Amino acid sequence: MSQWIGKLSALYYNINLRTKLVISYLILIIIPVVVLVYFSYSTIHKSVVEQTGKAYLETLKQAEKNIAFGIESAYNIANLAQSNYDVQQILRTVSERPLTSAEVIDFFNLLNRNVNNYVGINNVLKVSYYMKGNPAFVAANPNFFGVDQLQLEAGLQPLLAGEKKEAWFYGGEGRQLSLVQPDEVVFIKEIKDINRFQSVLGYIMVELDAKFIWNILNDIQLPAGAEKVVMSPDGRIGIHQLTTNSTSLSDLYIKSPPSNEEGIVSFGPGSGSNYAAYSKVSGLNWQIALLMTKKHLGMNSRWIQNFMLALAGVVSIIAIITAFFISGSITKRLKKLVQLIKRAEMGSFETENNIRGNDEYARLQRSFNKMSRQIKALIEEVYQAQISKQETEMKLLYAQINPHFLYNTLDIIHWSALRIEAKEIAEVTEALAKFLRLSLNEGKEHIRVAEEVLEVSKYMEIINVRYRGAIQVITEIEEGIEEFPIIKMILQPLVENAVVHGIRPKPGKAGTIRIRAYREESYLLFEVVDDGVGIAEDKLQRLFEMETRGYGVKNVHQRIQVYYGKDCGLYFDSKPGLGCRAVARLKVTAKSLESV
Repeated sequence: MSQWIGKLSALYYNINLRTKLVISYLILIIIPVVVLVYFSYSTIHKSVVEQTGKAYLETLKQAEKNIAFGIESAYNIANLAQSNYDVQQILRTVSERPLTSAEVIDFFNLLNRNVNNYVGINNVLKVSYYMKGNPAFVAANPNFFGVDQLQLEAGLQPLLAGEKKEAWFYGGEGRQLSLVQPDEVVFIKEIKDINRFQSVLGYIMVELDAKFIWNILNDIQLPAGAEKVVMSPDGRIGIHQLTTNSTSLSDLYIKSPPSNEEGIVSFGPGSGSNYAAYSKVSGLNWQIALLMTKKHLGMNSRWIQNFMLALAGVVSIIAIITAFFISGSITKRLKKLVQLIKRAEMGSFETENNIRGNDEYARLQRSFNKMSRQIKALIEEVYQAQISKQETEMKLLYAQINPHFLYNTLDIIHWSALRIEAKEIAEVTEALAKFLRLSLNEGKEHIRVAEEVLEVSKYMEIINVRYRGAIQVITEIEEGIEEFPIIKMILQPLVENAVVHGIRPKPGKAGTIRIRAYREESYLLFEVVDDGVGIAEDKLQRLFEMETRGYGVKNVHQRIQVYYGKDCGLYFDSKPGLGCRAVARLKVTAKSLESV
């Protein structure tokens, strides 16, 4: 476990700040959004399930009312028979004595007309009367029967014994009357004597076509896989008349049906997995139920689920884009500061002046600017101290030399050489005297461009004595800059470098050095180009690092930058075998003009 924590910690510290900000922002935004979407959808889904269940229950109750309305005709027919004077008179007479031929015909016509009035109305298939006595009359019509036929049916014993006044039977149930045909609903009710209310004259049986019940139930639209079931107190009936995909739900439901009149109940294993909307049909004592799963009830919330997912996706995309934008705006300023620090490591102490606000970054940037200025000032002080030290050493050197004594001595050597006709010695001595006079310059730091170029020419006269004139020097000075003042000893170290590192390694030690001085806008440029062996890049870099007692390349470069600024100094361009080009860049200022 500790290893995993260590790896995660290392990964966290290795990723950049912007990535950390993006991850943190996404965690703070997306996780609450996901939680909010989840609980919102759960709440809405639960509400949709409840409302859908209630809607199905209302639909079922309406179907129950339609069924109750359909069977109401049986009640009406039975009630009319109970109150009909002719029916009362016929049943009473038949039960008391034999009928005359005229009575048989009259009674037959009256009852037959009564029966025919109801057949075909409101799903009524047949109306039959069961009466006591006079079997000859009973046998005269298929709609008239004797009570003795009812006594053969065990299911009618409670009715015949007076325990019930009426009863309903369905032809599709397992325990039924033999009188009832399949797909029929039969209503049987006793007819009492209105004169002697305790006396039963007979019974009326109304046969209804049960198809109207199934048509009503089949009109209820359910999602695929849901079921409709019809149950009597003795068990399931009518399921085969309904369109279902399977009977698995009804098998679970009939194991423990609810006892209430109507409602919504969950059933089966797993709380809240299956639901039933149920209602009891008045009179029939049937229960009709719509069986479905929680998924069926929540189908109307699918669009809400899709909407929630789409909303979460849009919010996540917006959060990602916003995270990158905000993190970029935060780290953008920090990247600038990091770049300034890297440049400071390279020696370029730049500062950021456009600082807004007073947040942590602004305070950090101001502190860095202050530190950069202090470091830059310290470096300037060190440069100045080095230059002052070198100038002091030069002044001490000047003080140790008596210029007039030196010049007089060289003049004596010059004339003595001429007297003995040693012309070469005389020329070298004269060149050395002029070189020293220009170099010492009476202790002054500045010298004119023309004098600097003349000093180099005298230096090369002395050098060419050694190399027997093998080095050719070509000088080009742009017109108008001869009198410009510059700090002395700029060209001589560059020319010396061209001789030592460029021409001397060549076979024959011969070559050409071209010296060019010209002005470019507010700068003076001095070029020393040789056709020597060239200098490798690593060796060029060491020229700026080498410490010398005299005026070496490093010393000249530092002196130029101290006097003329960081945009000035020495620049080299060289490749092995292709010679070397050295450029000294100086700035022309009013201060330099005043020091002539």
